[in-house]
Amino acid sequence: MNVEAARMHRIARIAATTLCALTLAGATSAAALAQTTIVPAGRPPAPGTPTANLVLDAMMAAARAAATNPGQAQSASLNSAAAIQRYNMGDLNGARAAAIQALIDANHTPATQIPILQSTIPQASALQTQPFPIAGGSVAALDANAFVAQARGAVAACTARNSPNTSAATRQLDAAQRDEKAGRYVNVITEARSAVDLCASAQQQINAQPPR
Repeated sequence: MNVEAARMHRIARIAATTLCALTLAGATSAAALAQTTIVPAGRPPAPGTPTANLVLDAMMAAARAAATNPGQAQSASLNSAAAIQRYNMGDLNGARAAAIQALIDANHTPATQIPILQSTIPQASALQTQPFPIAGGSVAALDANAFVAQARGAVAACTARNSPNTSAATRQLDAAQRDEKAGRYVNVITEARSAVDLCASAQQQINAQPPR
């Protein structure tokens, strides 16, 4: 086992321990409210494939959310647990979908009100100058646009190599483009990254080709 694989296994064990604690906490809370039971997540996947790495990323995001985003931690942990279960059952599409939802939950931030700058210029007429919003979110929009562009290139590589992941990557790209138009930039980054991961192998094959 090389150093990188050993590091990923340690990360998986840490994430699994934290996820187990979050799942037990969620089960206790749910039992108090609705007498529901959460099935244990099972053994995390070994790193090395795009789907396994996506599931491990979801586990780590759920573990971080416990400290940084408690309001979304339980939902993220439940979806990451579902991703592990589906992965272990061989349902890779379901595992990817649950892992992506866990990442979205873990990275979800409450909507913030854009501040309004009131004009301080004295009014010389009866007309009232309307307040105008301070421009915000431009950096996030640029970042999201860059991720979408990268995802487009990855899907093009998948298509060129007839990758079996082309359909799944295309769905993630379409979702990223919709969220970009809606201003949901955190979701854009998660979905675009997923498309890139799904087409990583095809992209590497294209990059390995000698120039013509």
